[in-house]
Amino acid sequence: MQPNARDDGSLGPVATLLGHAHVEMALLCLGSLLRFSADPLRLRIHDDGSLTRADLERLEGLGQPEIVSRQEADDRLAEVLAARPATRAFRDANPLALKLVDAALLTPGDDLAYCDSDVLFLRPFSGLFRPPPGCGALFMCDPQNAYSVRSWHLLTEPRLRLAARVNSGIIGFRTRWFDPDLLEWFLAQPRYRFAPVWVEQTCWALLAQPAGCRLLDPAAVSIPLPGRPAGPRQVALHFASPVRGLLADYRQRQELAGADTAAAGPGEPVELASFAAPRLTAPALAATEVRRRLRRLWSWLRRQPPET
Repeated sequence: MQPNARDDGSLGPVATLLGHAHVEMALLCLGSLLRFSADPLRLRIHDDGSLTRADLERLEGLGQPEIVSRQEADDRLAEVLAARPATRAFRDANPLALKLVDAALLTPGDDLAYCDSDVLFLRPFSGLFRPPPGCGALFMCDPQNAYSVRSWHLLTEPRLRLAARVNSGIIGFRTRWFDPDLLEWFLAQPRYRFAPVWVEQTCWALLAQPAGCRLLDPAAVSIPLPGRPAGPRQVALHFASPVRGLLADYRQRQELAGADTAAAGPGEPVELASFAAPRLTAPALAATEVRRRLRRLWSWLRRQPPET
């Protein structure tokens, strides 16, 4: 699944969702995406409505990216969403919906390539948006099943077929598998939204399962862990909100290593591997739910004062 080629031979645009608060981070992380990709990349930035004129001027440094303003996106999607009230309401209420709805429906070709603005690349790579033939979806591998549905929902609703451990920090998706009717059905069910921050990711897992989903090798692309340095095969780290505070430390390490890297040359790009995502089962999701509760309990116990 390669992004559509342009006339100059470069790869088609890689989409990202961005707001004013994350411009500084985007300059670092998206800059590393462009710098370390073995294939020439261009960016398409979806403005969440908060980017300022000064922000847009700064973002010109990312290779003069295409900017899709919130107003432009609203206008272009108005007719499509008019018949899908649940999807329209989700897009109005949840900023992450722009990453799902806008990025897919406004992509200029048959393939969507997407990267979050908090993914930092550490070394040259290739094949990031190219799953094997016959596969319609490619994502990062999440350390847990971070979804907005419960394990018992999978037992009672046969239409809930999800790929397991999908993380939407990086996406490669054939848009012919983007099913707006399935999305509308799901978003019209309030019981499937117990965790609003995970609804968008759950939607991608729902769309990915029938498409044939693969997950990037977590030894190369993953979420960083506090106190654990990047492994020797690490290509990229996704600094999702719970670990966002680690980014400054990695940035400093990267800057310190910059002179050595420049002297030694960039090195051969790592060809990114992936594996088939299993279908999520109720027992697997239940295990995630139990582990999550145990972590919360342990965190609560550690905060309690010692007995006197």
